[in-house]
Amino acid sequence: MALRNTAPPQFGRSPHLVELVAEVERLAASLAAAPERDRHELGLRRADEVVLATLILDGAEGDALPGAEEAAAALATAAPVEPDPNDRRGAWLDMLRVFDTPSDREIRALEVLGARAGDASDDLTAALLSDPGPALAELHRRLTRGLVTDQRAGAPRITEQAVHDGSTGRVVFFTAEPADVPGELALLEAWLSSAGTREHGLIVSGVLHLELLRIHPYDAANGRLARAAARLVLRARGLDPDHLAVPEPTLARDAMGYVEEVARTLRRRDLTIWLERWGEAVADGLRSSARDLGLLDTEVTEEASAFVVARPTFTLADHRAELALSPAEGREQLQRLLDSGLVARQPGTRGLRFVARSRGRNDDPT
Repeated sequence: MALRNTAPPQFGRSPHLVELVAEVERLAASLAAAPERDRHELGLRRADEVVLATLILDGAEGDALPGAEEAAAALATAAPVEPDPNDRRGAWLDMLRVFDTPSDREIRALEVLGARAGDASDDLTAALLSDPGPALAELHRRLTRGLVTDQRAGAPRITEQAVHDGSTGRVVFFTAEPADVPGELALLEAWLSSAGTREHGLIVSGVLHLELLRIHPYDAANGRLARAAARLVLRARGLDPDHLAVPEPTLARDAMGYVEEVARTLRRRDLTIWLERWGEAVADGLRSSARDLGLLDTEVTEEASAFVVARPTFTLADHRAELALSPAEGREQLQRLLDSGLVARQPGTRGLRFVARSRGRNDDPT
């Protein structure tokens, strides 16, 4: 799904996508109006959620992050080495040469340091939209510090790659051919600095996210790069105040569904459902932050609460019919249910199906 002649990628402005754009704007505005100190403190608390979720989306296991001392020690151990000029198997082999005896914990510590650095790269927000090529290369260098050689960090990929299902080894989707990577990146950069400037920030961030996953421009950490870059776009457009959008935990609740959606999008050659899924994750992250800061009206009627208990999964039509609600009443009540955290949208259903959430913000819907 390359971007041709800098024309916007194909997607439809579906009613659900339009609704999500308005929802994201509403939630981001409510957060921006909260006291700055409260926003900052919550952003610091949610930072580790982002790091853990983005690593899970890249196939990492476990729910514990290494401490600062362990991470610093791993970085000190990873002294720069010269890559083997005759070996074209990629940067991960070079990374293994960095350590005398590489361990999973050392590698994970470096991945955590990189993910934190990527999330903290606010200085790249303007450059990502005005001069995206160097900004993406620099973001990749920060994400992979200590993991790949200096020569390969931020350099276009030269080996073939595919995204696999880690549990079965099945190829989920193929990425761009190495020879096509520079041209594909150039087209993406041209779109960002031309047609992308006229699109809403939620759409631009979603397009950039998908395209970086599809192209896989670098040797490693392309998933983390795609998510970090998308978040930078949200911040540049005022939709991620104080790092509080945190879409990564929502995406990580269905990590396999996330990459499968990329594959389906590439087959359809239409980004609409992908953009809806991304918009839902951004809205969910903003909503959970706004709820933590006490900015939302989370009271729901006894009737609505009883309905959710009785119907742990339901459709929009079910909800309106069973409670005899008008379309306007149904929208208002569902908004309250979402804001309260009692329900979540089921990804990929165009905003038509919902699931109960009974165990808190970071649990899987039940």
